[in-house]
Amino acid sequence: MQELSCTWVPGTIDLVRLRFAGRTVELTSTRLTRIFGREAVSELYLRGRAVLRANTQQIALLT
Repeated sequence: MQELSCTWVPGTIDLVRLRFAGRTVELTSTRLTRIFGREAVSELYLRGRAVLRANTQQIALLT
């Protein structure tokens, strides 16, 4: 399992920035929900940032 730091991309409505293992990936909140589930996005909406735990299969879907 890897931890991912998740924040909104400034100036956008639905783009999310994920940082993990020295990499940065940007994707839509819809795609984030498909990969990690609704719970991942709920904390992001409430706080503006979230920490997610991802397995190797989920990491592969991000690239």
